[in-house]
Amino acid sequence: MPVSCFMNCIFCNLSVFLLALSVVSFAILWKHDVQTEFHYNAVHLRNASPPFIFIGLAFIAYQLSRSCPWRQRIQGLLLGAAFALWGCEQFLPAGPWLTLMDDLVIGIFVLDLGIIMASQLLKKE
Repeated sequence: MPVSCFMNCIFCNLSVFLLALSVVSFAILWKHDVQTEFHYNAVHLRNASPPFIFIGLAFIAYQLSRSCPWRQRIQGLLLGAAFALWGCEQFLPAGPWLTLMDDLVIGIFVLDLGIIMASQLLKKE
C-alpha cells in the first residue's frame, strides 16, 4: 500500500472516530441542558467545548484524507481550526489570550465564508 493511500486511510478513520466523539459529547451536553432546563451554568460551558473541538479536529482529519485542490484543502483546514479554537477558548480565563483567540476564530470564519461567497459570485459573472 503506498504511503499516501495509507495516510489517507488513517486520516479517514481518525475523522470518523472524532466525528463520533463529537456526536457523543453533544449528546452529553444536550442531556445536561435538558435536565437543567437550559439554564446557563459552568457545567454547560465545560460540556459545550468538546463538540466544537472534536468536530473541528474531525474536519481537519477529513480534509487531510481526501484529494482536492489545495485551495479547498486550506479552506477546510481553516474552518476545522476555527471550530477547534472556538472550543478551546471556552477553557481560557477572560484576558488578552481569550480575546486574541476569539479574534482569530472570527477572522477565520469571515475569511472562509468570504472566499466561498467570492468564488460563487465570480462564477456567476
